[in-house]
Amino acid sequence: MENTTQLLLRHSDEMAGRHVLVVEANDVALMSLDVDAQIHVHADDFTIGAQQWSPVPSIPDEVDLLILPLPKSGDRLRFLLNGLAGNIEQPMEIWLVGPAKGGVKGALKHFDIHVDHSELVDSARHCKLYRGMLQPGEKQTLDAWGELIKVDELTAVSYPGVFSHGRLDEGSRLLLDALQAHTLPKPGKVIDVGCGAGVLTITLARQGWQVQAMDVSATAVAACKDSLERNGLQGQVCGGDLFSPVSGRVDMIVTNPPFHDRRLRTTDITRRLIEEAPGYLKEGGEMWLVANRELPYVQWLDEAFRHVQVASETNRFRVYRAVV
Repeated sequence: MENTTQLLLRHSDEMAGRHVLVVEANDVALMSLDVDAQIHVHADDFTIGAQQWSPVPSIPDEVDLLILPLPKSGDRLRFLLNGLAGNIEQPMEIWLVGPAKGGVKGALKHFDIHVDHSELVDSARHCKLYRGMLQPGEKQTLDAWGELIKVDELTAVSYPGVFSHGRLDEGSRLLLDALQAHTLPKPGKVIDVGCGAGVLTITLARQGWQVQAMDVSATAVAACKDSLERNGLQGQVCGGDLFSPVSGRVDMIVTNPPFHDRRLRTTDITRRLIEEAPGYLKEGGEMWLVANRELPYVQWLDEAFRHVQVASETNRFRVYRAVV
């Protein structure tokens, strides 16, 4: 259980008898809070298992309290606060909870734009809880928050909360260049794991690949779909935990995997990805993976694949080509 969730439980009496919407849930434990209240949960993260898995939460009519765990980025916080304000007609109580060293105090400058009478309610477990009254605002659309990313002759669409929002990150650029510089299998079926805004997806779709793109983020799935549509390309985009939506085997896997789980640095996600990938590749199939060069992926790749090579590298990133 996250420290922020434990802090919320200190205030279970204040939730009693209320209808609560948790927005952007960051902890599976939020799905089963032991409180005398009706809890509705929204999450952008597929692995939370929330009732609402979507880029933007909808507020059920009966809800009278919003709880917002601090998102990872200021852009995402502004996006959510604007969306929530545009979704209410009367002021509504809102709580903001986050780690003290994770930027929650700095987030108040965004919080206070939409919230009247904000106050510090509690401070414990290295976290802080603020509350106030969210004021109604203008209706928001996801499209209005989009930013465009040039990817050679293509254009990807990015939304707040998507990895590397609004820019083509250095690792993906290196992977794209490596894919162009090497002889690939004849275009067939390819999986883009952790597709983000769809930079790799649209590039491969343009080259004739049958792309299945996936991400745990509902906002990333929306962005990738919009990137394909904007460029007049076809592909399948879905949400899931790594390979959970996949059936059958493909010719190639491409990925720029995360090494953070929400705010925590971790290699567990990529280790699972590497171990499971051969089970989804045809014989002779390839996986292309880009990562910070100091991360310990080569050992895991050597254990899982028949042949592994470094296809490209810089002083920060390394592209691996692994063959089953």
